[in-house]
Amino acid sequence: MLSVTSKILKTLANRRLLNNQTISRQTFDDFTVARFTTCISLMKRTRSASKALSAEERKLDDSDELKTKSKNMKQHSLIEKKKVKNQVLSNATETLKSHDQNLEQKQANKLNFKSLRDRNKKDNAEFQPNISHPPKNKLRAMVDLKMMKEELKQLEDPPLTPWEKEICSNRLPYSFFDCPCEELAQNLLGKILVRCLENGTILKGRIVETEGYLGIIDKASHTYQNKVTPRNIPMYMLPGTIYVYMTYGMYHCFNISSQGEGSAVLIRAVEPLEGIEYMINQRTSKGLSSAPKKPLKGLKEHELCNGPSKLCMAFQLHKNHSKYSMCSWKGLWIENGQMEKFNIVKCRRIGIDNYGEEWTNKPLRYYIYGNKAVSKRNKEAERHLEPN
Repeated sequence: MLSVTSKILKTLANRRLLNNQTISRQTFDDFTVARFTTCISLMKRTRSASKALSAEERKLDDSDELKTKSKNMKQHSLIEKKKVKNQVLSNATETLKSHDQNLEQKQANKLNFKSLRDRNKKDNAEFQPNISHPPKNKLRAMVDLKMMKEELKQLEDPPLTPWEKEICSNRLPYSFFDCPCEELAQNLLGKILVRCLENGTILKGRIVETEGYLGIIDKASHTYQNKVTPRNIPMYMLPGTIYVYMTYGMYHCFNISSQGEGSAVLIRAVEPLEGIEYMINQRTSKGLSSAPKKPLKGLKEHELCNGPSKLCMAFQLHKNHSKYSMCSWKGLWIENGQMEKFNIVKCRRIGIDNYGEEWTNKPLRYYIYGNKAVSKRNKEAERHLEPN
């Protein structure tokens, strides 16, 4: 304002109105008008300047607002992206969870099915065959049933001659052998074992000692747990079938099948009755065994067949005689023997100490009390003997 006033005074001085002259009313009014005009123009300029400033400020505010909006948009887009990402992750997690739940449900269903199947197996155990499976990576002998039938056909004897019919007339029939194993083992005691050699020689001996092997349930049996091999097939055949096997690579053991799957009776000892000289020759000759023999004079009659392998040597029984039937083969059969009543000793079997306490101590060996041809006496069992 001072600058404007000074300008007005300079103007008045130029017009010579201030040289100590008296200012008239008109001059003062003109001065006042000029002054107000100047103020108004200044105010207009100030307003225009303020408007310009306000416009610039608005522009700045608008630019700041745009920047803020763009920042907000960017932040919003980032937030949206994060939300989408989190949603995708949550969906994937839910999918995995549902997949895991489905797997767990499937496993639970499998377990339930398995438990139900096992329960049904237990319920139907009586109606299912007892079949044992060999362990993995272990070979198991395969049995060809057709070949076995052909072999059995080859084992059939030609028709008997009148002489053979005569000597076999006292043969015990199939019904004698068709009974449980323990019963057959005791019924065989006192019966006569007859062997007819190819040269016509007849050997006879009274059975005085037997052992029963109860098949698939007997841990000491060759057929325990339904084990099937080419060797033990006769144990699954009809009662009265011959089963001869080799043990220790040199000795043979003679068995007869009975009722019960895989059951058989081992003939342990025989009292010689006929063909004793031939039995002595067989026992004292080397034959198939390299075991040392007793001298001829030192071998007693009751020692000729007082053991499974001794019996097979004396009666010339070998593993190629397996699968023949005691009911039809003309080379071996059993007859009734006339003998006074005798007591039967029941005791544990011999040579099966490694098959568990139950089966080791089971009284499945039977022998005639007081007979010298018995392989080994059991004095403890004899003390508890109940006389007939």
